Amino acid sequence: MRQCLFPLLLAFTLLGSAAAQTSTPRVCVAKLQTNEGTISPAAGQDSLIKFLGKQKNAQMEEVALDASLPNEAMTQARDKKCDYVVDTNVAEIHADSGYTGGLAGVNLQTFYVTVTYKLNKVDDGAEVSSGSFKASDRGSAQNAAIATTKKIAEKVAESVKTAK
Repeated sequence: MRQCLFPLLLAFTLLGSAAAQTSTPRVCVAKLQTNEGTISPAAGQDSLIKFLGKQKNAQMEEVALDASLPNEAMTQARDKKCDYVVDTNVAEIHADSGYTGGLAGVNLQTFYVTVTYKLNKVDDGAEVSSGSFKASDRGSAQNAAIATTKKIAEKVAESVKTAK
């Protein structure tokens, strides 16, 4: 009987340690930091989470945080047992006006937004990845900011995959 149990216990032990090593990383996402009233911090966070979830071959669990400031986000990420935390910040925003052709020439504004991001490990605070992305939109600064979150999600997913 003991001879049969030993191989089974060994198999379960090996399977258990392999499962622990391949656990899905938790990525906490802070709200978008912005001083611009036309850009919603929650909408920026929601779009980043949505785009992270759509990344191919990216095995991660996205977790929304209540915080937008990096120090507060790191504290909440620890509380939620996340492996990584990503924070974003609207670094620059401006608009240009332009007229469309035709008899009824319409003045359309184009909004230009630059959003920076940082991806840090929660356990030691080490920076894994950072950068900035620019986007423009003729409708709103909000739409331009959301366009940057798709690019940020691609970089974050790539960084999490290679950091394992």
